[in-house]
Amino acid sequence: MTRFIATLLVSCAVVFPALQVQAQAQRDPQALALAKASVQALVGSTPLTDATLQGTANFTAGSDEETGTFRLEIKGNQESKIMLNLSGGTRQEIRQLQTGVWIGTDGQKHPMALHNCWVDASTLFPAFSLWAALNNTQISAVYLGQGSFGGVTVDHLQLSLIVTPQGQNMNVEIQALSAMDVYLDAASHLPVALAFNIHPDNDMGLNIPVQIQFSGYQQMGGITVPTRIQKLLQGTLTLDFTVGSVAVNSGIPDSEFSTQ
Repeated sequence: MTRFIATLLVSCAVVFPALQVQAQAQRDPQALALAKASVQALVGSTPLTDATLQGTANFTAGSDEETGTFRLEIKGNQESKIMLNLSGGTRQEIRQLQTGVWIGTDGQKHPMALHNCWVDASTLFPAFSLWAALNNTQISAVYLGQGSFGGVTVDHLQLSLIVTPQGQNMNVEIQALSAMDVYLDAASHLPVALAFNIHPDNDMGLNIPVQIQFSGYQQMGGITVPTRIQKLLQGTLTLDFTVGSVAVNSGIPDSEFSTQ
Protein backbone atom coordinates (compact mmCIF):
# COMPACT_ATOMS: atom_id res chain seq x y z
CA MET A 1 0.00 0.00 0.00
CA THR A 2 1.33 3.43 -0.87
CA ARG A 3 2.20 5.39 2.26
CA PHE A 4 0.22 8.58 2.84
CA ILE A 5 2.08 11.67 1.61
CA ALA A 6 5.17 9.47 1.30
CA THR A 7 6.03 9.98 4.98
CA LEU A 8 8.33 7.37 6.53
CA LEU A 9 6.90 6.26 9.85
CA VAL A 10 7.60 4.22 12.99
CA SER A 11 6.31 3.93 16.55
CA CYS A 12 6.60 7.07 18.67
CA ALA A 13 7.75 5.13 21.73
CA VAL A 14 11.27 6.53 21.96
CA VAL A 15 12.91 7.62 25.21
CA PHE A 16 15.88 9.97 25.44
CA PRO A 17 17.67 9.76 28.79
CA ALA A 18 20.04 12.66 29.39
CA LEU A 19 21.62 15.03 31.85
CA GLN A 20 19.38 18.01 32.65
CA VAL A 21 20.70 21.29 31.23
CA GLN A 22 19.28 24.69 30.38
CA ALA A 23 19.21 25.86 26.75
CA GLN A 24 18.28 29.28 25.44
CA ALA A 25 16.33 29.98 22.27
CA GLN A 26 17.85 32.55 19.92
CA ARG A 27 15.32 35.36 19.39
CA ASP A 28 16.64 37.44 16.50
CA PRO A 29 14.84 40.82 16.48
CA GLN A 30 14.94 41.02 12.66
CA ALA A 31 13.49 37.53 12.31
CA LEU A 32 10.71 38.35 14.77
CA ALA A 33 9.94 41.62 13.00
CA LEU A 34 9.58 39.78 9.68
CA ALA A 35 7.44 37.07 11.27
CA LYS A 36 5.18 39.78 12.70
CA ALA A 37 4.90 41.47 9.31
CA SER A 38 3.99 38.13 7.72
CA VAL A 39 1.28 37.38 10.28
CA GLN A 40 -0.10 40.87 9.71
CA ALA A 41 -0.14 40.30 5.93
CA LEU A 42 -1.88 36.94 6.35
CA VAL A 43 -4.51 37.55 9.01
CA GLY A 44 -4.47 41.28 9.78
CA SER A 45 -6.18 41.88 13.11
CA THR A 46 -8.08 38.57 13.06
CA PRO A 47 -7.30 36.59 16.27
CA LEU A 48 -6.88 33.26 14.49
CA THR A 49 -7.45 30.11 16.57
CA ASP A 50 -8.20 27.49 13.92
CA ALA A 51 -8.67 27.18 10.18
CA THR A 52 -10.31 24.71 7.80
CA LEU A 53 -9.29 24.65 4.13
CA GLN A 54 -11.11 22.62 1.46
CA GLY A 55 -10.67 22.11 -2.25
CA THR A 56 -9.36 19.74 -4.91
CA ALA A 57 -6.29 17.53 -4.55
CA ASN A 58 -3.83 15.62 -6.70
CA PHE A 59 -1.74 12.95 -4.96
CA THR A 60 1.31 11.32 -6.57
CA ALA A 61 3.55 8.58 -5.16
CA GLY A 62 5.68 6.90 -7.80
CA SER A 63 3.36 5.53 -10.48
CA ASP A 64 0.32 6.02 -8.24
CA GLU A 65 -1.55 9.17 -9.35
CA GLU A 66 -4.90 9.98 -7.76
CA THR A 67 -7.30 12.92 -7.83
CA GLY A 68 -10.10 14.02 -5.53
CA THR A 69 -10.77 16.48 -2.75
CA PHE A 70 -9.08 17.48 0.50
CA ARG A 71 -10.02 18.92 3.87
CA LEU A 72 -7.28 20.41 6.05
CA GLU A 73 -8.01 21.33 9.67
CA ILE A 74 -5.41 23.19 11.73
CA LYS A 75 -5.50 24.44 15.31
CA GLY A 76 -2.43 26.38 16.36
CA ASN A 77 0.94 25.07 15.26
CA GLN A 78 0.68 21.69 17.02
CA GLU A 79 -2.57 20.15 15.76
CA SER A 80 -3.61 19.27 12.22
CA LYS A 81 -5.69 16.79 10.28
CA ILE A 82 -5.51 16.16 6.55
CA MET A 83 -8.28 14.16 4.93
CA LEU A 84 -7.99 13.11 1.29
CA ASN A 85 -10.95 11.64 -0.57
CA LEU A 86 -9.19 10.30 -3.65
CA SER A 87 -9.95 8.08 -6.60
CA GLY A 88 -7.95 5.31 -4.90
CA GLY A 89 -9.65 5.65 -1.50
CA THR A 90 -9.56 7.80 1.63
CA ARG A 91 -6.30 8.74 3.35
CA GLN A 92 -5.63 10.77 6.48
CA GLU A 93 -2.74 12.17 8.48
CA ILE A 94 -3.26 13.49 12.03
CA ARG A 95 -0.83 15.39 14.24
CA GLN A 96 -1.23 16.36 17.89
CA LEU A 97 1.81 17.69 19.74
CA GLN A 98 4.63 15.13 19.43
CA THR A 99 2.39 12.30 18.24
CA GLY A 100 1.00 11.48 14.84
CA VAL A 101 -0.71 8.77 12.81
CA TRP A 102 -1.36 8.12 9.17
CA ILE A 103 -4.38 6.18 7.97
CA GLY A 104 -4.31 4.44 4.61
CA THR A 105 -7.10 3.19 2.41
CA ASP A 106 -7.50 0.13 4.69
CA GLY A 107 -8.61 2.41 7.55
CA GLN A 108 -5.84 1.24 9.90
CA LYS A 109 -3.91 3.73 12.04
CA HIS A 110 -0.14 3.65 11.77
CA PRO A 111 1.94 5.63 14.32
CA MET A 112 4.39 8.22 13.08
CA ALA A 113 7.97 8.23 14.32
CA LEU A 114 8.61 10.60 17.20
CA HIS A 115 11.53 12.10 15.32
CA ASN A 116 9.10 13.08 12.54
CA CYS A 117 6.75 14.78 15.02
CA TRP A 118 8.96 17.69 16.12
CA VAL A 119 8.31 19.82 13.03
CA ASP A 120 5.18 21.97 13.39
CA ALA A 121 1.87 20.37 12.48
CA SER A 122 0.97 23.57 10.61
CA THR A 123 3.50 23.33 7.78
CA LEU A 124 0.72 23.44 5.14
CA PHE A 125 -0.60 26.69 6.66
CA PRO A 126 2.37 28.55 8.16
CA ALA A 127 0.43 31.49 9.65
CA PHE A 128 0.22 29.42 12.85
CA SER A 129 3.96 28.65 12.83
CA LEU A 130 4.82 32.32 12.43
CA TRP A 131 2.38 33.31 15.18
CA ALA A 132 3.94 30.68 17.48
CA ALA A 133 7.41 32.05 16.74
CA LEU A 134 6.24 35.44 18.01
CA ASN A 135 4.58 34.13 21.17
CA ASN A 136 6.57 31.09 22.29
CA THR A 137 9.97 31.96 23.79
CA GLN A 138 11.06 28.33 23.36
CA ILE A 139 11.07 28.83 19.60
CA SER A 140 14.35 30.00 18.12
CA ALA A 141 13.90 32.49 15.26
CA VAL A 142 16.91 33.48 13.13
CA TYR A 143 17.16 35.72 10.06
CA LEU A 144 19.45 34.20 7.41
CA GLY A 145 19.32 37.03 4.88
CA GLN A 146 17.75 37.63 1.49
CA GLY A 147 17.85 35.36 -1.53
CA SER A 148 15.81 34.31 -4.54
CA PHE A 149 13.12 31.63 -4.71
CA GLY A 150 11.38 30.94 -8.01
CA GLY A 151 12.40 34.35 -9.28
CA VAL A 152 11.03 36.11 -6.18
CA THR A 153 13.25 38.01 -3.74
CA VAL A 154 12.67 36.41 -0.34
CA ASP A 155 13.63 36.88 3.29
CA HIS A 156 14.89 33.62 4.77
CA LEU A 157 13.96 32.76 8.37
CA GLN A 158 14.78 29.59 10.28
CA LEU A 159 12.53 28.47 13.14
CA SER A 160 13.33 25.66 15.57
CA LEU A 161 12.27 24.44 18.99
CA ILE A 162 14.28 24.46 22.20
CA VAL A 163 12.87 22.00 24.78
CA THR A 164 14.15 22.34 28.34
CA PRO A 165 15.33 20.78 30.48
CA GLN A 166 16.94 18.16 28.28
CA GLY A 167 20.39 16.70 27.88
CA GLN A 168 22.72 18.84 25.82
CA ASN A 169 22.89 16.30 23.00
CA MET A 170 19.12 15.91 22.94
CA ASN A 171 18.65 19.68 22.81
CA VAL A 172 20.77 19.71 19.66
CA GLU A 173 18.80 16.79 18.17
CA ILE A 174 15.38 18.33 18.88
CA GLN A 175 16.43 21.68 17.47
CA ALA A 176 17.63 20.00 14.28
CA LEU A 177 14.54 17.77 13.98
CA SER A 178 12.17 20.73 14.45
CA ALA A 179 13.99 23.17 12.14
CA MET A 180 11.94 24.83 9.42
CA ASP A 181 13.21 27.26 6.79
CA VAL A 182 10.58 29.87 5.93
CA TYR A 183 10.89 32.01 2.80
CA LEU A 184 8.84 35.22 2.82
CA ASP A 185 8.23 37.44 -0.19
CA ALA A 186 10.44 40.44 0.59
CA ALA A 187 7.80 42.87 -0.71
CA SER A 188 4.51 41.41 0.58
CA HIS A 189 5.91 39.30 3.49
CA LEU A 190 3.63 36.43 2.41
CA PRO A 191 5.14 32.91 2.68
CA VAL A 192 6.52 31.65 -0.64
CA ALA A 193 7.87 28.34 0.62
CA LEU A 194 8.66 26.34 3.74
CA ALA A 195 11.29 23.59 3.94
CA PHE A 196 12.16 20.93 6.51
CA ASN A 197 13.40 17.35 6.75
CA ILE A 198 11.74 14.05 7.55
CA HIS A 199 13.67 10.88 8.33
CA PRO A 200 13.52 7.11 7.90
CA ASP A 201 11.89 5.11 10.68
CA ASN A 202 15.19 3.77 11.99
CA ASP A 203 17.54 6.68 11.26
CA MET A 204 16.67 10.15 12.49
CA GLY A 205 20.08 11.33 11.28
CA LEU A 206 19.27 10.76 7.60
CA ASN A 207 17.55 13.82 6.13
CA ILE A 208 14.85 13.53 3.48
CA PRO A 209 14.02 17.06 2.26
CA VAL A 210 10.43 18.29 2.11
CA GLN A 211 9.41 21.59 0.54
CA ILE A 212 6.00 23.24 0.56
CA GLN A 213 5.27 26.03 -1.91
CA PHE A 214 2.50 28.63 -1.62
CA SER A 215 1.06 30.78 -4.42
CA GLY A 216 -2.08 32.48 -5.73
CA TYR A 217 -2.89 34.39 -2.56
CA GLN A 218 -6.47 35.64 -2.23
CA GLN A 219 -8.80 36.95 0.45
CA MET A 220 -10.94 34.10 1.81
CA GLY A 221 -12.75 33.77 5.11
CA GLY A 222 -11.52 37.20 6.16
CA ILE A 223 -7.82 36.33 5.84
CA THR A 224 -5.25 36.05 3.03
CA VAL A 225 -4.63 32.46 1.97
CA PRO A 226 -2.69 30.70 -0.80
CA THR A 227 -5.07 29.13 -3.30
CA ARG A 228 -2.30 26.75 -4.43
CA ILE A 229 -0.34 24.60 -1.95
CA GLN A 230 2.19 22.11 -3.31
CA LYS A 231 4.22 19.61 -1.31
CA LEU A 232 7.44 18.18 -2.75
CA LEU A 233 9.39 15.22 -1.37
CA GLN A 234 13.04 15.14 -2.47
CA GLY A 235 12.11 17.58 -5.23
CA THR A 236 9.18 15.49 -6.54
CA LEU A 237 5.63 16.80 -6.31
CA THR A 238 3.51 14.56 -4.05
CA LEU A 239 0.56 16.76 -3.10
CA ASP A 240 -1.05 19.55 -5.11
CA PHE A 241 -3.94 21.38 -3.44
CA THR A 242 -6.21 23.99 -5.00
CA VAL A 243 -8.01 25.79 -2.18
CA GLY A 244 -11.68 26.52 -2.83
CA SER A 245 -12.91 27.65 0.59
CA VAL A 246 -11.59 28.66 4.01
CA ALA A 247 -13.35 28.84 7.38
CA VAL A 248 -11.66 30.31 10.45
CA ASN A 249 -12.35 30.23 14.19
CA SER A 250 -15.05 27.56 13.93
CA GLY A 251 -14.12 26.12 17.34
CA ILE A 252 -12.53 22.82 16.28
CA PRO A 253 -12.22 20.68 19.46
CA ASP A 254 -8.89 19.07 20.40
CA SER A 255 -10.62 15.68 20.18
CA GLU A 256 -10.73 16.12 16.40
CA PHE A 257 -6.95 15.62 16.40
CA SER A 258 -6.78 12.57 18.65
CA THR A 259 -4.17 10.06 17.50
CA GLN A 260 -5.55 7.24 19.67
